[in-house]
Amino acid sequence: VGLHPSWQTGDNEELFETELEWMEDITGRAIIHSRQHYLRFTLPDTFRTLLNMGIQKEFSMGYGTINGFRASACSSFYWYDLEKDEATTLMLFPFCFMDANAYYEQKLTPQQAYAELLKYYETVKKLNGMLITIWHNSILGTDSAFAGWREMFELFMKETVYWDAYCD
Repeated sequence: VGLHPSWQTGDNEELFETELEWMEDITGRAIIHSRQHYLRFTLPDTFRTLLNMGIQKEFSMGYGTINGFRASACSSFYWYDLEKDEATTLMLFPFCFMDANAYYEQKLTPQQAYAELLKYYETVKKLNGMLITIWHNSILGTDSAFAGWREMFELFMKETVYWDAYCD
């Protein structure tokens, strides 16, 4: 279980702490995973806040308008605070594909997005990295505006992730 805090927490440490406490109360466990809403973060402030609140694993390192490898990485790495010139214990997990980028920003069809996703998959596999993607229930739902996206997702899962898990 991780926290996907509200947009307003991007520059409000007290609100982030409140939302984190709510989640911990509801789940009965310490929350150590986070991804910022709308990928809204400010370096170094947001990552320092996450560290102060006990977050250990962060999943916001990706682009909000185009797909690709932000930080030029497909493997997790520890965030280094350049201003303080010190290593931290915050592990960043970069993602390379988000359905909303493909649909809203890049204006891709499901078929074009599938081809792009396969390209990232092959790159990550070749580098022994970790393929992290972001999918939204609205795009994978039944709204006719997103026709073909759910089927594309299912095909990708069947032909790549499931195949790798059971046939490698």
